[in-house]
Amino acid sequence: MLDKIQSTPAKICLGLTALVMFVYSLNFMFLADCYSIGGDGCFTLLNNNSTPDSDFFGNGAPETAFNGILMFGIFLSSMIILIEGPKGKWTTMIPVMIGLFAMTVTMWMDDTGVLDENTTPKYVVPVILILYAASYFLMKDEGVNEGLSEYKPGINVQDKFAMVALIILVLTGLFYSLRMIFTPDTVISEGFPSDEAWVVALGSDASRALGQGVPSEVTISVSGSLILVYTLWSALVLTNGASGKWSVLHPSLFAFISVTIGTYMGMLAGTARTISDGNQMDVITGPVVMLLVAISYFRLRPEGMEDEMTFQGEEIEPAEFTNGLLTFAFIMGALFAIFSIFWENVG
Repeated sequence: MLDKIQSTPAKICLGLTALVMFVYSLNFMFLADCYSIGGDGCFTLLNNNSTPDSDFFGNGAPETAFNGILMFGIFLSSMIILIEGPKGKWTTMIPVMIGLFAMTVTMWMDDTGVLDENTTPKYVVPVILILYAASYFLMKDEGVNEGLSEYKPGINVQDKFAMVALIILVLTGLFYSLRMIFTPDTVISEGFPSDEAWVVALGSDASRALGQGVPSEVTISVSGSLILVYTLWSALVLTNGASGKWSVLHPSLFAFISVTIGTYMGMLAGTARTISDGNQMDVITGPVVMLLVAISYFRLRPEGMEDEMTFQGEEIEPAEFTNGLLTFAFIMGALFAIFSIFWENVG
């Protein structure tokens, strides 16, 4: 299945990054609350090593879950390259490298102390970046940069609805991601005003035990770095044209369908943040982004969005992908229901 990449070192490097991203994404998507409390009395694949006496104990589980879903989309993008081959996949890989670089810098520049207790991410992220970049350069002779030399930025989609949707995605994505990367403290202070009673309540032992404490600056910076990847993917579709960009937008579709499902399952479970106007806007943003990505994807089918679309090297029909997308949504809905509602009740 993974024979589309000829370079064995490239397969190993990309496979390792995909594996690590998969483990982190599963842990964050479904077990973020337990992760945030250091695995205290609950099951988690990874934990942040915090204790009840720590300032960072039980903080930012909803935001961590969001990060996990975005990581899952990047994992899927790596699997597409592994399974379908590297030809022309610079459109996928360059944005991911930029996002991982931004994440590395923000982690190493953080001075809040949150990573003093859990130093692993400070080393895991740059290692992933190095492995991912190595796989990119090792695949140069296999056509990963095909089309890069001809890339001339401009508005290169014809459908007006898709064009507007992509422009909105790019502009809002840049607004959110850059603020989160460069001024995470401002994002937190605006989203969680310290003088509000509901914010004070989040600092209680009961709220922190559920992972509902105010997120750390690192968590917000990671969100910004991940959002930047998806923003750059949308920008490349807008500026480079739709032809063959299914491999760029598929991960975005899967990720933001998962964001939408996860958000509303969180609302049912009572773990989603819906108290303030800002919280409610965040709840709305996920489904809106999903809608804009879907509009862009399906409206651009006539412009070649699904040219050379394959699964395990075999061409697939658009209807097959649509059915697969619906099946994926059903499976993710079931998984989020199990972990957000039933798992918690059993625990």
